[in-house]
Amino acid sequence: MEPYFFPALWEQRRICIARTLYEHHVHSVLEVGCGEGNVLSFLVSQSPNDEHPITRLCGIDINNAALDLAYERLQPNDDDKRDLRVDPLSVQLFHGDASVPVPDLSVDAVVCTEVIEHVDEHVGAPALTHAVLGGYNPLLAVFTTPNAEFNVNFPGLAYGTPDARFRDDDHKFEWTREQFRSWAEGAADKYGYTVEIRGIGLSMRNPIAGFDSYGGCTQMAVFTRNAVDSTTHSDVVTGSPPRLYASTEYPVFTQPQLSSIALQKLVRKFALDICNTQHIFQLDDLWDILEIKQQFKRCRALEKWLDTQATYSASQSSGLYTVNT
Repeated sequence: MEPYFFPALWEQRRICIARTLYEHHVHSVLEVGCGEGNVLSFLVSQSPNDEHPITRLCGIDINNAALDLAYERLQPNDDDKRDLRVDPLSVQLFHGDASVPVPDLSVDAVVCTEVIEHVDEHVGAPALTHAVLGGYNPLLAVFTTPNAEFNVNFPGLAYGTPDARFRDDDHKFEWTREQFRSWAEGAADKYGYTVEIRGIGLSMRNPIAGFDSYGGCTQMAVFTRNAVDSTTHSDVVTGSPPRLYASTEYPVFTQPQLSSIALQKLVRKFALDICNTQHIFQLDDLWDILEIKQQFKRCRALEKWLDTQATYSASQSSGLYTVNT
């Protein structure tokens, strides 16, 4: 059988980006070159860490048709309207050149995935780098781009021969691992960041022997801003900044918490539903219930509440509770 990525490469990429954002506890994210909103829509799902929810998503693209599709994809669906989220979520889409920062737009993180290879290496790439790291100067920035060396695994690309082709006809360049690292370390030094290089696309079915010796199919640079940045960024930015194209607010649960007695009844009902024959249940299983999330907002608040109730006893094993009957 032919080798193939599993999960699909695009899915591995989005999972890596999302995990990186969650690990750094960001609350607001901008994607430059957001296209049809595939990555942003992936981030609409609530963060696994309820203490640090993403409450603002922004995207910039120069293509009107792509932004129209992104707007449609990012609209609250029937599930969002029925199962009201605990934390607010606003979405803003901007139309314009991603290499020109949006004035006064401040976010925790900027994502630039599979975009930089579509601009001129010597003019567009430095401008895009400056917009992200020098213009927005976020706490966290994530760039991904193809790893040219991995192309040896795609015979049709004829990597290393005079007939070599890029993976996409619109690519202006594709960097080797050394070229990517050189760019990333230079940008980190210039703009006051620490950078980590990671590989994506190392999970394959029926792989060719030694395929991973060329690194990941996609390479990712994770920039974290240094605590003290005295660097001056003198790059001149030209062009008109992107303008707001569309915005969306997701519906959110705003009802007041139930009375003490009603809350006790609600929790007991669900606790009995999920407990085993010894009346033991997992805190995480109780927290997964939407009605519980809507009442307590944070898992830590639920745990603290359970510890004050004579109806429940915490087990020695972390996260286990017994319903006292």
